Amino acid sequence: MEIFSYIFYLGVINIVFSTVWKILATVTSSLLNDMGINKDASFLFFKALGYYILVSLAALVTFSHMEATYSLAAIAYAIVGTFVIYATIASNLERNRWRAVMNFERKRVGVMRFDGYLLMASIVLFIITILKPEIANLPPHRWLLTTIDKIYQTPIIKYIIGFFAFLYMLNIIFRGIKASDEVFSILFNRKRKTQQTPESDTYFTDYEEVQDDNSQLPK
Repeated sequence: MEIFSYIFYLGVINIVFSTVWKILATVTSSLLNDMGINKDASFLFFKALGYYILVSLAALVTFSHMEATYSLAAIAYAIVGTFVIYATIASNLERNRWRAVMNFERKRVGVMRFDGYLLMASIVLFIITILKPEIANLPPHRWLLTTIDKIYQTPIIKYIIGFFAFLYMLNIIFRGIKASDEVFSILFNRKRKTQQTPESDTYFTDYEEVQDDNSQLPK
């Protein structure tokens, strides 16, 4: 199905961009740290900038799919794309937090208190961009999409990236099934609870004495 190809290609974009951006951000942060600039501040800056670029690229690809299909399918692409962005960024933030905690990086964990706002901002940016794609349709973003596609089309690298993109797609599908199952479970459980009525209006507590009307006290 076309929707799976779409998720797969979002995986390609995420893998290629994230790998290159991580190397670039690490090297630049180290250089800035040597110049006396706080490493945690530069870490937060590069993380926010990286997610801005990643979300913009994903939104442009999503809009191109939406534009090439009918309205109902376009809505499906928008919903799936939003979920992919949420699942991807939430997973990355959680993994980074776990690494920071395991490495006892207290300052880094402190900086991560902004992760929730970063996740919400990324989702809002994605939705706004697919509605108004011109805000992301910039020469640097178009160049990045073309470069990522060229890297992916490299004969040997293509199979390596494709393998990880396939795992990425399976992970997103699994998360989608799990999320859908949780939503349906909440909805149906709530429906069952509203339909349940007590069997009897009369009940007794553990501290209430029950007396039979037919019984008589001894004279």
